[in-house]
Amino acid sequence: MTYTLSEYAKENKEQLMENHHPVPSATSISNIISEETPNTAPSNKKKDKKEQLSKAQKRKLADKTDHKGELPRGWNWVDVVKHLSKTGSKDDE
Repeated sequence: MTYTLSEYAKENKEQLMENHHPVPSATSISNIISEETPNTAPSNKKKDKKEQLSKAQKRKLADKTDHKGELPRGWNWVDVVKHLSKTGSKDDE
């Protein structure tokens, strides 16, 4: 499929490029972007410090999460029977 597309582009490049407008240079694009968006980073010169964890805290966090740092599926699921036994049903009122 890729070969077919590239061959088609080679054969019909004049037709494909007739409405092409060249992109301005990279420096002018960066100037346009900087003019449109105000720069707020210099006002906040102090970087936020990361929380320092002990080895035990890091180990405990690693045991709870998987290799991506995400909690396992269902970590916050509620046992339905236990929940209903605590809250009761609407008929009890």
